[in-house]
Amino acid sequence: MSEELQRAEEQYEDIKPLSTNKNFLLIMTSRFVSFLGDSVHYFALSWYIINVIGQGKILGLLLTLSTLPAVFLGPFVGVLADRFDRRKIMMTVDVIRGVLAITLGYLVYIDQAPIWVFFVVTLLLSISSTMYFPASGALFPSLVNEKHLIKANSVASFLGTFTGILGPTIAGPVYGVVGPQGLFLLNGLTFFFAAICEFFLKPPAMEHTAAAKVNNYLSNLKEGLKFVYHKKALFAMLLFGGTVNFFFWPIQNIVQPVLGSKILRFDSTTYGTVISFFSWGMLAATLLIPLLPPIKKKYKFMIWSMLIQSIGLILLAVPILPFVRPYMTDTKLVFYTYSGILLIRGLAFGFTNVPMQVVYQTLTPNEYRGRVFALQGAFFQGLMPVSMGVAGFFVDIFPIYALCVFAGVFMGLACIFMFGVKATKDI
Repeated sequence: MSEELQRAEEQYEDIKPLSTNKNFLLIMTSRFVSFLGDSVHYFALSWYIINVIGQGKILGLLLTLSTLPAVFLGPFVGVLADRFDRRKIMMTVDVIRGVLAITLGYLVYIDQAPIWVFFVVTLLLSISSTMYFPASGALFPSLVNEKHLIKANSVASFLGTFTGILGPTIAGPVYGVVGPQGLFLLNGLTFFFAAICEFFLKPPAMEHTAAAKVNNYLSNLKEGLKFVYHKKALFAMLLFGGTVNFFFWPIQNIVQPVLGSKILRFDSTTYGTVISFFSWGMLAATLLIPLLPPIKKKYKFMIWSMLIQSIGLILLAVPILPFVRPYMTDTKLVFYTYSGILLIRGLAFGFTNVPMQVVYQTLTPNEYRGRVFALQGAFFQGLMPVSMGVAGFFVDIFPIYALCVFAGVFMGLACIFMFGVKATKDI
């Protein structure tokens, strides 16, 4: 009788609305505070490196280092996410990340943080994140019913983008008061809070029964690789995502901070406000997606959205072109121009991101999700060490507007190419 009652409770847990799903509410709270901490952490890191160290190549090398663990360890930790308790992996990793972030904040506070400390902590944080995201990505779809999945992803994306708004908006003025050490400390505390939320998660029993089927580490890694390769639509989307990331993230993480600090001469508060408009656009997209009619051809929707994103990258260059810049002397005009460009880019990015995550989740059976999400992370970032490293050196050599135009043109060409890929037609 007790077994029947337990099964009935599990079935109700599976189909009940998101607003009463305790597991969903806990993981959303965990993600929100963790992403908020990440947002203020990387704002503090980039602003500190650009303004105190003063070299774009150092920021480029740091961000290059942060991508390497996902490339080299991603496929292997994906097997761990299918083999062991995903909740415990997430908890352990969040505690480790909390200790690392607080340690960095303390070392900066006592003025004992030479540049090598930033490299070591960044590497360790990245290794931890590489272990966290396959477990989190694989666990998430099993906490909600499949019919609620697109809504759940919209909520997750909403909270993620809201932290993108809140993070820079908070970090800009707070940086001026407490410095980077205060923001690193805040990041560490958010990781501890996230671990507490994850402690109370109660994943379905299938998380353990599916993991128990894994007998050999390497054979299951190969099995995951074969699955992705033979799932042509999934394979095509992975290739597209890797190409887009190659051009997108160096602009976002290296070129934009240099543009805001060195060329436009924004202070930390103004820069934080301007870049938050990218997240405002993403937020608007996640609110609009559930209101739209069902998207029958997700691949067209995603590619058109990313094509708009590529145009947005080119628009970043327009106000600082040599023949335009003399007319952009009004600080308010510059502020509103870049805020508007980032708003459009964020809207396009949001319209790409949510449907893309749904495609990955629905095309992948539960027993493969850990490996597929790890492979996704590894491939998406596979070319990023090169792109980040090159961009870090290029910002000290070439005009910023040239880098924006170059990235936008090549991203646009990748989008046009994807329209002709037959494997994605049925997505």
